[in-house]
Amino acid sequence: MRYWDKTSRIIYSNLMDELKTEVAFPSSGSVMKVHPKGIPHLQHRVSYEGERLTLPLGEDLNIGNFKERSKMCSMLTVSGCNAPDRVSLKTIELLDALGTFSQQQCVLIGSHAFSAIGNSLGVTWDAGTSETKDIDIGRMLKLAGSKPIKVSERLIKVGFRAVPQLNHKHTPTNFKHQNGMKIDFLTPLIGKPEQKPSQLLGTDIFAEPLRFLDYLIKDPQQAAVITRNGVLVYVPQAARYALHKCIIYQYRSDLDKKEKDLLQAEALLLVLEDSMPHLIKAAWDDLQWQDKAMVGISAFKDVELKARLVELVAWDKG
Repeated sequence: MRYWDKTSRIIYSNLMDELKTEVAFPSSGSVMKVHPKGIPHLQHRVSYEGERLTLPLGEDLNIGNFKERSKMCSMLTVSGCNAPDRVSLKTIELLDALGTFSQQQCVLIGSHAFSAIGNSLGVTWDAGTSETKDIDIGRMLKLAGSKPIKVSERLIKVGFRAVPQLNHKHTPTNFKHQNGMKIDFLTPLIGKPEQKPSQLLGTDIFAEPLRFLDYLIKDPQQAAVITRNGVLVYVPQAARYALHKCIIYQYRSDLDKKEKDLLQAEALLLVLEDSMPHLIKAAWDDLQWQDKAMVGISAFKDVELKARLVELVAWDKG
């Protein structure tokens, strides 16, 4: 991994300030004022792989400063920040345009979240620790004050198809495009396993219940995905993300994914243990499955880090 210099950290901080100020303004496409029947309205026009969408916008929207944001994103990209590939970039911008993050406060999880967390920590991860084609989105079923949005309908309109479940009685929870991009929608599994997908209230999306996800997405933080103009997203707290990886790697059948889970967890905990150990301790104290997380920590390659983490959390094998 590589730590950012002071200049890059300042640029990222300024970008976050801009994104938070313009939180309701879309990060891509164009905003037009139209006058149907003589009444002015704002429209957001966005395209995805040649297919176009026209989305409504609030009349009290302040026009964003794309030029300044674009300049900062370009500088961060040149300096070697964590940035998505072209297809992932376009898809994250599309999800942002649909209000997935700003309106529904969905949490970006998986490797794209790992990259965004790295940006917030001022760290560029080594190649191979964050590469992925999938975008994973998590959210609690109920969300107070969320504005109703149609995500599924609009994803299909721009070329995504709903992927059928193995159990054909269950509603699809993921969508795949011919460009290879796959979007998975997840929600915490509370109670018995083998539950059927549940609808995220305020959307037309159904999500797959997943064990341990409630811990991962509790009290998420904001971070920037470095796209053309930057996208403000919610991601898990860094320490929770790492400890969650220590648990779920044990349930993987794919050896490459198991290895990547441990690499991400070890990299994150190495950074946090050096500069913010209190965040690890707080996340640990709120973890119900400490014994499972310790199995993952015990599999780390860095022997010294393992010893420091055991001491930090005061792990008692008895």
